[in-house]
Amino acid sequence: MIVKVAQWIGTRIKQEDAYVVKHFREGVLAVVCDGMGGHHDGALASSMVAESYLRSFERNDELPMPQRMRTALNDANESVRESFEQRGVYGGTTIVAAFAGSGVLRWVSVGDTALYLWRRERLIRLNQDHSFRDVYRKYIGAGMTAQEALRRGHVLRSAVTGEPLDLVDAPAIPYPLLPGDRIILASDGVEDILAPELLTSVGRNILNTREGSLPVALIEACQALDDPYADNTTVVSIDV
Repeated sequence: MIVKVAQWIGTRIKQEDAYVVKHFREGVLAVVCDGMGGHHDGALASSMVAESYLRSFERNDELPMPQRMRTALNDANESVRESFEQRGVYGGTTIVAAFAGSGVLRWVSVGDTALYLWRRERLIRLNQDHSFRDVYRKYIGAGMTAQEALRRGHVLRSAVTGEPLDLVDAPAIPYPLLPGDRIILASDGVEDILAPELLTSVGRNILNTREGSLPVALIEACQALDDPYADNTTVVSIDV
């Protein structure tokens, strides 16, 4: 498997995204976190959760993979609670953690950071979207466009803040992978290019191109939109 990463600050004054990638004997782990804008120490929360997740995942290598991934999430959430309690501040972050190995993909996620699969000319969002975009999507075609649904639904319904995790996407059954699959973890700064409902020929061409770096190409496409409100963007790709 080939892993590539790219990151862009957008037009924001601070990079609140964080990521980790590590190869193991049995596969590769990728984690992307998007600190919650508008909250104190969102950048700290995202980096803390990404690093804590990796440490717990490494430490608990005797556990079955589903339990290992969920335990790492719980440990990361606890690290936020302890740190922010001591500091007297509040912050939060989304997380998507994916492990690809032995011909399957497993993941856990909280929030709206996306896990996509590009297979045979089709872009599929694999993980749940814990924001109100997922609610607004029900109204697409009934007076609301896909663009409006995405723009209006950014408020999160779940995030890693140290509080109990109400919404967690952690499927018990792994997702089978095929040769040629492209796995993409992406914070919401890239949704104008990658949202399945809005996928354009530009997005399709980027996803089909095997030369160069997929994350770099996606971020360059985001930059070309010249959006004055462009968000932080992080993209990790895993080519099977």
